[in-house]
Amino acid sequence: MIPTEGELAHAGLSAADYAERIRSLSAQKVIRSMRTSLVVPPLLGGDWVWAGVLANVARPLGVANSLTRRLPFVTEVILNAGVPARIGPELALLFYSRDFDTEAQFIRSAEGMEHHEVYRVAEYSFPIPLPLSGEERDLLRFLVRSPGSDIVGAAEGLGKEQAWVRAKLDRLYWTERNRSGVVRVQPEIDWTRVENFGHFHFLLETGHRPEQLSRMVAERGFGLVLAGKTYRDRFLQVESDVWGIADLMERVAYLNQIVGIRVAGVLWNESVSVNTDWAAGLLE
Repeated sequence: MIPTEGELAHAGLSAADYAERIRSLSAQKVIRSMRTSLVVPPLLGGDWVWAGVLANVARPLGVANSLTRRLPFVTEVILNAGVPARIGPELALLFYSRDFDTEAQFIRSAEGMEHHEVYRVAEYSFPIPLPLSGEERDLLRFLVRSPGSDIVGAAEGLGKEQAWVRAKLDRLYWTERNRSGVVRVQPEIDWTRVENFGHFHFLLETGHRPEQLSRMVAERGFGLVLAGKTYRDRFLQVESDVWGIADLMERVAYLNQIVGIRVAGVLWNESVSVNTDWAAGLLE
């Protein structure tokens, strides 16, 4: 929602072009809403696990709501449709955990899941929380209340100069290059509104190691899912954006022609919801 000038230049867009694209996607309900999520490990400090749940479920929304009520820091809920059915997870949850073993045990005892797996995706250790001034906390609170705001809106809402907002976001916004950042603004997306584009996971049966597989398929825009964790002790997943049926079939054919790889199925990402019910309480 708040791209840097470098990101806009890389995409070949002006700030006005970018804003118009966001407006258009929102008007068409592809973007249902924007949500401000907090990156808990650097915000609170200490040792954390970034964790994921993948599950085959008959009622994914009911199970997702049940888990979200009990787990303190669920950030994203992803619904999938698979071909063949049940081969891959219809539901994925991502969450931060201070007590992974206890929370994983709770998830394993939850009802309504035909098959589920809980993963340690990454681990973080921040000896102390990121120091925040009162004004920086005010900025974070504003973004939680008004996640659709851009630099101009945040500056007007806080009575600050735009340069001040940009400088603060350069410090506070989480990116791959700024992993000590504590805030992200993320879209809730309904991919079922789009006819010519989708995000797909490809479930692969392969003897290749994850890091080896990643190198082999990177040139075609594939990335590893969950750092190369397997599902059902059988499938490695790679993901890719897909532009239409022809592109999907070409990608399946490309993967299948690599020695040592068989595409066992595909997952279509139907929707992404961002859970921020807990965010405001962390800034009090």
